[in-house]
Amino acid sequence: MDFRIACAQPKVNKYLPEEKKLDVALEYIDRAAETGSKILCFPEGFPGPYAGELNWSAFDEISKKAKEYDMCVIYGEVEANDKEPETNSYFLVSKFVDSDGKLGGSYRRMHPTPNEVNFALMNGKVCAPGDDFFIHEVDGVKIGIIICSEIFNPELSRVLALEGVEIIFAPIGGMIYELRDAWRCVLWARAIENLCYTATCLSLFGMEDGLAMISSPEKILAESKEEGLVFADCDIDRVRWLRSQDESLELPKPYKVVPGSTRMRRPEKYAKLVDESVEIYNFYHYK
Repeated sequence: MDFRIACAQPKVNKYLPEEKKLDVALEYIDRAAETGSKILCFPEGFPGPYAGELNWSAFDEISKKAKEYDMCVIYGEVEANDKEPETNSYFLVSKFVDSDGKLGGSYRRMHPTPNEVNFALMNGKVCAPGDDFFIHEVDGVKIGIIICSEIFNPELSRVLALEGVEIIFAPIGGMIYELRDAWRCVLWARAIENLCYTATCLSLFGMEDGLAMISSPEKILAESKEEGLVFADCDIDRVRWLRSQDESLELPKPYKVVPGSTRMRRPEKYAKLVDESVEIYNFYHYK
């Protein structure tokens, strides 16, 4: 079963009013609809509100387009921390609009970046960690969302895979510069080790190279450094088959990746992953 997805990589003019990015987002939805994509993913914080004031919302206009085209849209914004309003902190959010134009749910980033990064991208907003994974089913396909450098936390993608997620969207904010090659490698690695698809894109703030990319466990399906749209067909039956198989010495090999890796585990050996005595980052430093 082919399941087409798309990722938008827009050029962002930081000198224009932030809400103007919504017009760009709507144009990308039009373009993605022409490709027949079932889901379009925007970068972290796009179209917003993100760096500016939280006095507007992109939801209504994106909702109309999603319903018009019978297409799902993942877009980014920042929300005030309604759980701890006294802290003057925020959640970094990816929202999932379903093909009926309804809010299918939101993912609040669980591993916020340090304040220096937040200052550059979100104009000094201090971000609190979210608590819940996001998993949603579209036409029988399970999709999950993580945000930006959370792709470097392998535990998140593995948990999503063990929950049956077949496509992981990991939108990036931007300004990754010298990290681009490592980021590209890790994105494909998450697809390889979890026998799933990964999809990403970022906002281009200057002349830096972008990273719009869709990967399968066996190859990179589409990628671009430039402003624009990438799309690809995800063969869902293929990842389900890979997850169900065991490695063999059959030649020629019927796969280009070690199959069954989501089952080749020994959970009783992984206690260190939840050992709080090991030094870990304090995501609640804002309190």
